[in-house]
Amino acid sequence: MGETFEVNLTLTRDKPNSMNFEDTYSGLGEVWYKFETDDQGNVTLWANGDGFEHLARYFLKMARTGKRHGYHAHQPVEFGRLPEEVPELTITFVDKPQ
Repeated sequence: MGETFEVNLTLTRDKPNSMNFEDTYSGLGEVWYKFETDDQGNVTLWANGDGFEHLARYFLKMARTGKRHGYHAHQPVEFGRLPEEVPELTITFVDKPQ
């Protein structure tokens, strides 16, 4: 096992059917990420450090704020682009499929 580091983070507790993203950007500079898929269904994610930090906070909020199954959020696949300029990334909270 390598060295460890400590993460101290405070996020707002969202409602089961909504999410406030403001705190996922707190203290970050230039958030950038981009998801792509290919014909075989492979997914590639590119991100800068702030982009990975933002996504980590996003997923942590999804995991820890009591989302109802089926809750979903729509984002562009490239941060900073308008949804009509690029395909959509949909993230949905569900149970593990059987």
